[in-house]
Amino acid sequence: MFKRKSTTDLTFFTSGSSQKRDLFSPQEGMKLLPDWFKTINKSQDNPTLTTCPGFVDLFKKSINIPLWSDISITYKGDQITNIQIPGVGQVSRDMMQVHGTEQWGEGFKNSLHVKIMSPWHVTSNTDTPFLMHDACWHKESINDYNVLPGVIEFKYQHASHINIMLPRSSKEKTLNLKAGTIIAHLTPLVDTTLNIQSKLVTHEEWLGLTNYISSFKTPYAMAKRIGEKLIK
Repeated sequence: MFKRKSTTDLTFFTSGSSQKRDLFSPQEGMKLLPDWFKTINKSQDNPTLTTCPGFVDLFKKSINIPLWSDISITYKGDQITNIQIPGVGQVSRDMMQVHGTEQWGEGFKNSLHVKIMSPWHVTSNTDTPFLMHDACWHKESINDYNVLPGVIEFKYQHASHINIMLPRSSKEKTLNLKAGTIIAHLTPLVDTTLNIQSKLVTHEEWLGLTNYISSFKTPYAMAKRIGEKLIK
């Protein structure tokens, strides 16, 4: 007998303005292809990215995450000197965080970390693992920043924050990210049919999906372990 293909139902929850949901919701990859893709001459005899399985299958299988707001990050050396987000006076830890080098020891000596806190809390009917990774094909320059890859699931935790590394510079530099830019992909690591939707909820409902910190060191591992036992 053939094994039935699984279905993963993802819901992206946010609060606040309905325009955030209407304009910047995560979408199936094929709905948000890079602008330059439309400029490829499909009548030429030579193969192009329009027929490249590696490229096409990536977008067929992935979810694109658009940046929900302009973000301006100014930095110099190993310091973030200024962060600006439209409509926000003082940028808080709820919007942006910086992790210290003690988290990765001797690694990434020429990079500076920034964590963009996502307004999307995500739920899933399964613990399907997703690779969150850089949306390289959407970048104008691959040297401005890099989204760090990682495996994530949304049944036992609901965060979708985006970790990036900036190249250190002896001179002050500013990274300007525009709203609508595809900042990252979510690609399932198993063969599954994806059903995705976005919902606008009250701030209280949104906060109810925040990951609960129940352990000093491993809150996610504890939540998953207990959650799996309760389901059984």
